[in-house]
Amino acid sequence: MTTIHPLPKFADARGWSLNDIYACVDIQPHKALDYQINYSILYPGVVKAWHRHKHQDDYFCILKGMAQVGIYTHENGPEKFFIGEHNPGVIHVKAGEWHGLTCVGDEPCGLLYLVTKKYDPENPDEERAGAFEFVDKEWWLPENK
Repeated sequence: MTTIHPLPKFADARGWSLNDIYACVDIQPHKALDYQINYSILYPGVVKAWHRHKHQDDYFCILKGMAQVGIYTHENGPEKFFIGEHNPGVIHVKAGEWHGLTCVGDEPCGLLYLVTKKYDPENPDEERAGAFEFVDKEWWLPENK
């Protein structure tokens, strides 16, 4: 018998998310692995940055719209990547790298992402910094050439 598994939705002023999408499904042998797959909508004008993880890698793929993804390391400084519907790709954010993103354009963007560690609300693997900690406000704006 086919079953639909409802997903809990988290929403705030930045957008909304579906977290650990496949947790409700018994997928063997992957059930024992410590990863999580999430989908998040980011609203235009929002900068969702900076944060990093000690023990978790992230894999970002924008399925709807376009996004500017920022990666910051002390060795390389800030780097910009543009991915989405018109430039499909997956960005691998390694543990320890500061990262964040902003929607490009007037429509929300949809981020499908895999994290290599399940979120633990009792002990979150997340360190945060302000959106303009490593870059100025203009760095997050679209480039006009």
